[in-house]
Amino acid sequence: MAKMNKKLAALLLALTVALCGICAAAEEAGTADAATEAAAATETTGTETTEAGDAAETAEAAAAEEPVLLATVNGDSIMSDNTALNQLVNYYVEYYSAMGADTSDPGFLATVRGLGLEWAIDDALYMQKAKELQIDAMTAEQKAELEAAAKSVWDDNVEYFMSMQGLADDASEEERAAAKETVLASIEQQYGYTEESYISSYVESYEEVQLRENVEKAVLGEVTLTEEEESAYFNDLVEEDRQQYEENIFMYEYMTGIQGQTSFYVPEGYRGVTHILLPVDDELMNTYTTLAAKLEEQAEADTSDGTAAETGETAETADGETEDATAEEPVTEEMVAAARQAILDSVQPTVDEIMAKYQAGTPFADLIAEYGTDPGMTQEPNKTNGYAVHAQSILWDPAFTEGAMSLEKIGDVSEPVLGSYGIHLIHYTRDIPAGAVELTIEEREDLRAEALSEKENEMKANMVSQWRDAADIQYTADGQKLMDDAAAANEAAEESVTATEATEATLGE
Repeated sequence: MAKMNKKLAALLLALTVALCGICAAAEEAGTADAATEAAAATETTGTETTEAGDAAETAEAAAAEEPVLLATVNGDSIMSDNTALNQLVNYYVEYYSAMGADTSDPGFLATVRGLGLEWAIDDALYMQKAKELQIDAMTAEQKAELEAAAKSVWDDNVEYFMSMQGLADDASEEERAAAKETVLASIEQQYGYTEESYISSYVESYEEVQLRENVEKAVLGEVTLTEEEESAYFNDLVEEDRQQYEENIFMYEYMTGIQGQTSFYVPEGYRGVTHILLPVDDELMNTYTTLAAKLEEQAEADTSDGTAAETGETAETADGETEDATAEEPVTEEMVAAARQAILDSVQPTVDEIMAKYQAGTPFADLIAEYGTDPGMTQEPNKTNGYAVHAQSILWDPAFTEGAMSLEKIGDVSEPVLGSYGIHLIHYTRDIPAGAVELTIEEREDLRAEALSEKENEMKANMVSQWRDAADIQYTADGQKLMDDAAAANEAAEESVTATEATEATLGE
């Protein structure tokens, strides 16, 4: 018996989840356009939309050729025009075309055709198991539920199109009836659907998914998750993040703070700080930032001039004349310090007032509410927990980070810190424990659902793998060539990735 390529098997599991979501997309779609497209994408005809371009036409042409036998599964034939095979190929051609990928690439087409054949084989195994268990048809209740869902989607989209025609909320029954008649005629003309045919198509498109679910429930029963399995799942995530971030604060903050990824591990050295942001007079701030920038430019110019002197070069203007270094009065460190002090002096009365209240026992949180201008300090969890700051943080103004890390103990408040946005009074609110994050009840429920879903997918994959091991699967010469082409395309893609990684590693040295 031929074995499935491991890479294809891994991809097939992901594709299974993706395809099962297509039918549900029609139920969730917010417009008639999206709903009808979602239903069309799952029709058993395997047709494609025009947006898929030349690659989709290629896939269609291949399917339209005289069907050839690709494989047999326990005696059942898998032909090249197999519905499940071509449905998968067309879906991925359309999906990646919409994302701007070059789906005409021979390697891409070879890969998805190989996946399509493997998908068709699994589909045959599911249907054979359904017949064996005598559950090869939806129950009347399941069909009724799908029909009700389809009717709801249809009604919602008819209403949407009616509203797009400018139908007023207080329109009369006659006006609504006329608008509905126009919309129904338009939908039938543009999409080929009547209410009856749409509901029938919707139910038909979801039937295979429902039958698969029936088989999985009959074979696997109700999948549950023990507390030990939940803990092990969480601990694995923590360990994975620890290995990635423990010694790399830059990557930790880039991935969590900038890319928005969740980390289940917190590196050592973080503290939570709250602060009062005091606004600064624009003129004072502009004077300071301008002088500071000029001083920095001068320092860079001095370095450049020193290099030129060493090489015997002379700085010249665009006209070829030697530049007059005395054309503008140079900025001194004393000038920058004076501008900075002017800013501090301007807010000192407010700072004194705040600190007097704090020392008298007013909670710092109350002072933030009274004096602060940072909206981030009014929102949870920042309001209570503060901003997470590390000595190597990349997310904050360096002056803010330095001020936050200069505080010695919880409860301390910094001297006024001049940053890019004004003056900060920083409060050392708490130490953030290193290690596994503390999950809220909602986060724990979400994590449990993820762990359960992963367990279900693993059990389904093992179930199908066992069916494959016990099945008589025979590839014809055409089928084997299709699988060999897919394997070669995957190998070439892997070699390309390896070469790219090696080049990047060399450049980074």
